[in-house]
Amino acid sequence: MPYSAHLLYRFLVGLFLTLFTLFVRAQPGSLTLAGKVVNQTTGDPIPSANITIVGRTVGTVTNEKGAFRLTIPTVSASDSLRVSSIGFRSATRKIPATGRQNLTIRLKPAAVKLDEVRVQARRKTAVDILREAVAAIPRNYDTTSRQLTAFYREDQQFGAKPVVSSEAVLSVYKAAYNQSEINDGLKLLKGRKKEYDRATHQLPLIINLSNGARTSLLYGDFVKRAFDKRNTINERNYKYYDFTLSTFKGDRLMYVIDVKPGKRKRKAFGVGKLYIDAQTMAFVRSEFQLTQAGIDAENNRQWLLKKLASAVHRMNLKFTGLKEVVTYSQPEGPGGSGQWNLSHVERQYSFQIDSKSRNLIEKPWEVSTRFTITDVGPKGVSPFTEGNLAENQSPFSSLISNQSNLDLGESDHIPQRTVTDPVLPEPPRAVSKPDSVKKQIRNPVGDPVGNRQNGFTRADTLRGKLTPLRSSYDVTFYDLAVKVDIGNKTISGKNRMRFRVLTPLDKLQVDLYANMQIHQIRHAGKPLRYTREFNGVFVEFPETLKAGREHELEIDYSGKPQVPYFSVPMMGGFLWEKDRAGKPWVQVVCQGSGASLWWPNKDHLSDEPDSMRISVTVPDGLMSISNGRLRRKTVLPGNWTQYDWYVSYPINNYNVTLNIGNYAHRRETYGPDSLTLDYYCMPYNQEKFRWVFDGVKPMLATLEKHYGKYPFPRDGFTLMESLYPMEHQSAVSFGKLPTSRADSLTATDSLSLMQLVWHEVSHEWWGNNVSCRDLADLWIHEAFATYSEGFLLDSVVNEDGELGYIASLSPQVIGREPIIGVRDVNHIHYEIGDMYAKGALVLYTFRHALQNDTLWAAILKGIQQRFRLQTVTSKDIIGYINEITGTDYTSFFDQYLNHATIPTLQVKLVEKGSSLMVQYRWKADEPNFRMPILVTQKPDQFEFITPTNDWQTMTLPNMTADDFEVDEIRFYVNVEEIEPEFLKQ
Repeated sequence: MPYSAHLLYRFLVGLFLTLFTLFVRAQPGSLTLAGKVVNQTTGDPIPSANITIVGRTVGTVTNEKGAFRLTIPTVSASDSLRVSSIGFRSATRKIPATGRQNLTIRLKPAAVKLDEVRVQARRKTAVDILREAVAAIPRNYDTTSRQLTAFYREDQQFGAKPVVSSEAVLSVYKAAYNQSEINDGLKLLKGRKKEYDRATHQLPLIINLSNGARTSLLYGDFVKRAFDKRNTINERNYKYYDFTLSTFKGDRLMYVIDVKPGKRKRKAFGVGKLYIDAQTMAFVRSEFQLTQAGIDAENNRQWLLKKLASAVHRMNLKFTGLKEVVTYSQPEGPGGSGQWNLSHVERQYSFQIDSKSRNLIEKPWEVSTRFTITDVGPKGVSPFTEGNLAENQSPFSSLISNQSNLDLGESDHIPQRTVTDPVLPEPPRAVSKPDSVKKQIRNPVGDPVGNRQNGFTRADTLRGKLTPLRSSYDVTFYDLAVKVDIGNKTISGKNRMRFRVLTPLDKLQVDLYANMQIHQIRHAGKPLRYTREFNGVFVEFPETLKAGREHELEIDYSGKPQVPYFSVPMMGGFLWEKDRAGKPWVQVVCQGSGASLWWPNKDHLSDEPDSMRISVTVPDGLMSISNGRLRRKTVLPGNWTQYDWYVSYPINNYNVTLNIGNYAHRRETYGPDSLTLDYYCMPYNQEKFRWVFDGVKPMLATLEKHYGKYPFPRDGFTLMESLYPMEHQSAVSFGKLPTSRADSLTATDSLSLMQLVWHEVSHEWWGNNVSCRDLADLWIHEAFATYSEGFLLDSVVNEDGELGYIASLSPQVIGREPIIGVRDVNHIHYEIGDMYAKGALVLYTFRHALQNDTLWAAILKGIQQRFRLQTVTSKDIIGYINEITGTDYTSFFDQYLNHATIPTLQVKLVEKGSSLMVQYRWKADEPNFRMPILVTQKPDQFEFITPTNDWQTMTLPNMTADDFEVDEIRFYVNVEEIEPEFLKQ
């Protein structure tokens, strides 16, 4: 039985404004059965009863009124209908040849409940049974992937009036149960919706739901999430509950475990029942609802959204309850194989909304969702490579916005449709075909494409190592000229590279991808010999160049640069697209892959030119935006236009960019020094998204407050709409603006857009002013930029907004690889996501452990000043922190950056009279790990303790074990409660 409600933050994030249902009509060669299933003795409806065709893997379940509808595509004379439910004898009957719409199927109560005394005679307690069932999960559930088909329905009511409903047929990729990662997939086959007049509800736009089908699949499957932190079947939570055991004897013997809050009920968030098959020890069903403690905990976790709603929409949102039923079944058809599969997830959420300005007083908002597996397909299938809705948190209704929107009759308000409804044509068995790594859609919590364990090749060393052929010279200036042939998706150009000789050399390495052609390399007007190996270009000089002298190489080249594979981390290239008006739109992004994918240079992060000129020639009618300042625009013969840009500061190679399109332009100035602000976007977005650019001045003011003055004033500041968001120096881009109207965006949508803008702009300080010397240390860019997003939350939500942002980061952490990569190999092909969320959590944790915000502020500004316009390593940053604080924090950063695991605070809690004895210590990979942390030393009052690797003891008067809390928001740690030794006897 899971504690599912804590995942509502993901559920409450998008626009959800539509409603629909399905009519059912038979197709030739099929028939439809409809009716209800009731208790033979009492006549009461039986909800969630399983209805299947004997020998097949097709079926449905009854709704809360016991109603069902099942359309069978093909029928034979021998087909039978089987109806079953826990606590009743199963019923099997022949299927009427012509189908029926008013079947009433009566199930006879058959359960004989055995009391706990008889169960205890078996010498097994409820906890024993629970442990056995958890241990049996790998045996009982699929250990390979499955192809399933599902039916999903979602209904909302506001103030007891219908608002929106949606129904859909979904193809499901179900990953193996022995994989801890949640990487299941969803693909929409058919869907319908209906939306009632919103004006009748006065329902604010902030009231929205994200993809409920995704939530049901990924988080309703409590067996797959057996070791989730708050899952009741996770043994770490047994101490919070009282478990009682009984059995039901129906078609098969079933253990029933009643779960209720125990003595330490403050952390007992749920109450309900677990049903376990006595023969296989498989979980068959859970019935669950939140306790008041669970509701309070959920509201505490959701306060950021509530604060946002209150601040922006003058409205309070309060979560008031969750009920959930989850069932598993053994398919009877050829694909069954005796193993159990997720069968049905049913959820009911309730909220209370108050808004005096809208005359909404204690208005109930209720949501019901039903996710039913109706067909079990083959095993061993591949994940979806496109259209995976499980990666999309958008409102479910928006995902079917282009489907039919039909008027519905009153009789259709009962959610009784099935996947085989003939109005939605029988879905094909959409088995995914194996695909290459480059084409697979990357799941943010999926398997990394990593090469950390697989090793590296000579090509990786040539690309990432600062060998003598690179360290012998220092680039001072690039003069890059590129002509872009959009029709053929090719480029041609010339790069003049000015360099200073550091040690005598007669050979050096530059870089250009092997798919790009070099036509000639010249020095002092004469062609030079060169060889190529992988992406390295080795240039030979006829004589030794002396140290201290400056020289120039001129390289002519052309080719068709690679396109990005966004399914692989940091695999960049050229994007060739069109805007909504049909005009060309081109951008290059090359972080990680490197600038040498499109122009020849010394492609190592340690060497930035002191300045650079970028000349881009494009077809007439288009604009090209690059870094720095636009010096001139020249009309050329043959319908070409040349744009010359100049960068007057050092710039790392991957920041050099071009953006080609039909841009609209606006300019402002900022601050006492009149910093120029240039804004570029598509003309159709210029006015309706003006507010995005209007937020630049307060954003810069905030970032300058924390990090110091904007680093590149001579080059100005540019913010632009683009095909892909990137922190290109003095030419920051934030990706495409939404296609919907600006005034139709929810507050959450708007906030997400501005978070992205803040993230990319923060890179002007972290990544562009202070840059990493090796890609292994890219966390210096991404962690600080992600940390900077919290400033936005703090400005939007005045009360503890930043704290809410910290709480939102932890669920995004993957945590399978260290944050720091492998050096000297340009390590890009690994799971980079932890640089962002986990990296920011490391910074927040250190800030709070430091216990001195004034000192922390000085550190942030000090790094920017000490390492201004320089490249650095992690060692440089940590060394500076140690210097300023006067304390050695190396072990802290080594633990968080060089190990995948985070430190665990182990505690032992023993109640003695009215006092609580607490023993505590750190468990960490680093033997000298030390960090103070906040815990409750009085009820609801946090104070610092300073654990070490050795056990320490403190006694807290007037405290119980239930009162003891560790601050797991400000501090990114694990907490492990260990049972004291004398209690184990």
